[in-house]
Amino acid sequence: MQVQLSHQVDVSSFHSEATRLLAQQVPPETVQWCPAPAHAVEEEDLAVGRAAIRNRAARAIIPQSFIRLSELVVLHRDPGRFDLLYRALWRLVYEPDLKNDFADADLSRLRQMAQAVRRDIQKMKARIAFRPLMVRGEPVQVAWYEPTHYVCETVGAWLARAEPDSHWVLLTPDRSLHWDGTHLLSAPAVAGVEDGQAMTDDERAQALEGLPWL
Repeated sequence: MQVQLSHQVDVSSFHSEATRLLAQQVPPETVQWCPAPAHAVEEEDLAVGRAAIRNRAARAIIPQSFIRLSELVVLHRDPGRFDLLYRALWRLVYEPDLKNDFADADLSRLRQMAQAVRRDIQKMKARIAFRPLMVRGEPVQVAWYEPTHYVCETVGAWLARAEPDSHWVLLTPDRSLHWDGTHLLSAPAVAGVEDGQAMTDDERAQALEGLPWL
């Protein structure tokens, strides 16, 4: 059984679909999770990264301790993260004593993945640096960064909250982000950004012109 998710870090849909599958007693080995690449321009929630299970059934089934862990793990770049999450959740539901087994391989792997994501978030916060770039005759504060995991929206939301009066564009190989002082917008990565540090300023400005906000 294939389960489609709308994007690579779609934790909300994962929670909802996992609840539905658990209620139907669908075992993990029969489920294939399929997160889709994000192609649309979307407004990002400044509370991204915080627990938000709105479905009452999901809140009843999914252990609270698992919620925060899953929100970090989905940001990991491991392609099998959703499979591991659902297998661990299945076992937590049907093996109640599992939560006390700190040597369990599945839970240990999830904790390791969550810690790797935390480190990547902190590293990106510390190293990201914006500088002015002329785009269509206007100065734009721009930063290029290549995170290890899917953390750009999380860091972008943090930066928008920390410096609400700033205006900037953040480019990564995964997504492009723009904060205009009011809205945090996310769009597909621009061509060539995977080697952004090697680009000339003219090449960077030309790449930026393809963004929907500029």
